[in-house]
Amino acid sequence: MLAAGEGLRLGGRAKGLISVAGEPLILRALRLLRDAGIDEIVVVTGHFSEQLAPLLDGASVTHVTQPLSTHSQVDSLRLGVTALPAHIDAVMVLPVDMPALIRGDLVSLIGAYKHAPADIEFVGPVVNGRPGNPVLFSQVIAARIAGGEGDFGSGAWRHQQPEWLLEWQTDNTHFIEDIDTPEDLARWSTD
Repeated sequence: MLAAGEGLRLGGRAKGLISVAGEPLILRALRLLRDAGIDEIVVVTGHFSEQLAPLLDGASVTHVTQPLSTHSQVDSLRLGVTALPAHIDAVMVLPVDMPALIRGDLVSLIGAYKHAPADIEFVGPVVNGRPGNPVLFSQVIAARIAGGEGDFGSGAWRHQQPEWLLEWQTDNTHFIEDIDTPEDLARWSTD
């Protein structure tokens, strides 16, 4: 789970602390991952690590903190991937600010990955032409990310259409609903 951002478009607010339906987004995301059967969870925090850490106490997750004051999503992705155990089958990357997702959405994404052709290493949802989240990828891609290869995590590389990428077409808008702006916050937050 990526929760290291500054929340600049929200005036410098920790997205993981935003409450939706009475639950902080970071705890909601943890619950969804567990409910979908994700065994090993790594949470990457950064700018608001001190505020988010108490919510992770006793949560049976690996918590890593982005040490760089200026970092990109790619940096956080690399940090999270390198903290995963070596025996993983695949990696799901979930940004913390996805309030509409439900267990069934994650299960559907896992199903798309499991039933993809054998040469597919990465599955990402696409809704009406917009790339969405979370995404799911193989150990092969995880090793490339950990090794510093490519621009994974930036979104731009998906437009290159490598043959190992499956752009999973869906009309489920849960995969593109996030909290980035004050308008998004007003629509979702119960704070």
